[in-house]
Amino acid sequence: MRYRLNKIFRNSLLSLAWLISAVALGQEERYLRVRELFQKNQYDSALVLLDSVILHPQTKNDPEVWTTRAFIYYKIYLRNNSEKFKRNSALRDSTVSSLKVSESLKPDSTNRENNKRLYKEISKSYHKIAKVLVEDSLNYEKSQEAFGLYKFYYKKVDPGFDFKEREIEYYKAVGSFFSDVFNKDNKNTKAGDIAKVALLKVLEMNPNDVHANLNLGLMYYNQAVVLVQSLEAGEDFAQIDIIQDNMIKLAKQSLHLINTVYTLEPENHKAMQALFYIYRMLNDIPKHEEFKVKCRERGIDIGEKKSEPLKENSENKDPNQPK
Repeated sequence: MRYRLNKIFRNSLLSLAWLISAVALGQEERYLRVRELFQKNQYDSALVLLDSVILHPQTKNDPEVWTTRAFIYYKIYLRNNSEKFKRNSALRDSTVSSLKVSESLKPDSTNRENNKRLYKEISKSYHKIAKVLVEDSLNYEKSQEAFGLYKFYYKKVDPGFDFKEREIEYYKAVGSFFSDVFNKDNKNTKAGDIAKVALLKVLEMNPNDVHANLNLGLMYYNQAVVLVQSLEAGEDFAQIDIIQDNMIKLAKQSLHLINTVYTLEPENHKAMQALFYIYRMLNDIPKHEEFKVKCRERGIDIGEKKSEPLKENSENKDPNQPK
């Protein structure tokens, strides 16, 4: 009797082992089918099948499965044009969450490299989104968030990467765009404030950046022009001294920045034109006459009108050409 029970018990164990092996094999076959569908770009079908693999106890702790899930979600994300340039995307978030699970399961070197490759693509997508949000929707706060996420995910690929050049590029784009908005409408103080902060960040990282010095210098000059125009419009006499002091302060700030450009690029036509107007505003006759001659010799349009706003055309490929 005992022998028969032991035999039954052994047979049951063998049956259970066979069943577990069959289930595991079934999940492995499912996963191979997922890979096959992925290679054929049938991402939706692959994802449906993969969901059952991920939920199964035999395969849910396999990091490769989660890495594959991340790639499938990312491919679907790239295919969806309405999602690609959104700050918040459920498809991109599912990609990232899958990568996090894969990393938590201690993947092998191959899957670690695949994860890094996908993190790099995610970071690049946030970099694009940061630019789009500035240029298309004037949504600077969300643009900043996207730029921060770009750096966050890129660090997972290269923890020691120096973002200085990328930050200069980003804040120059922000400064250029919003300074142009402000110069067209000086009542848009929010655009002016964003532009100043962005351009000052550029100058903190590179004090000799010609683009930032020129853009910020023109902004200060144009603010001074607005004050001049308020005086000409008959501003309250009691405020005249205050307005004139502020005008001179802005003109001197502009002078410092534009002089930096002129020192770095003595033939920069936009800088020469700006200095002609700034010295006239400061009533520095000798310097005003000096730059009048320089501008006329080079065919730079200075006119003979009163102080008027200047613009920096960010689309101008040659900064030495007047506009």
